[in-house]
Amino acid sequence: MSKKLNKIDTLLLKSLAEKPLYASKIEEEFNKLYNSDLTIRSLYPNLDWLEANEFVSSWWVEEEPEYGGKRRRFYGLTEKGKQALGE
Repeated sequence: MSKKLNKIDTLLLKSLAEKPLYASKIEEEFNKLYNSDLTIRSLYPNLDWLEANEFVSSWWVEEEPEYGGKRRRFYGLTEKGKQALGE
């Protein structure tokens, strides 16, 4: 591990503590919880690092065609991520 969890990493983990979310919901929750205006683009490097270091995992979910049929990448905490938050 080349770095330790920074403030944004920790806040992202807290944003995912209740349930897995997809990118635009992560952005929405993060900004609502922390009175921030960060974009998901600025958060992706942190999400990538968290996943590479096994604090979060991600998976693709395809919506039903009647709901738009979009593919969304969800992120959720791993056991290591929960431990980092002290859960």
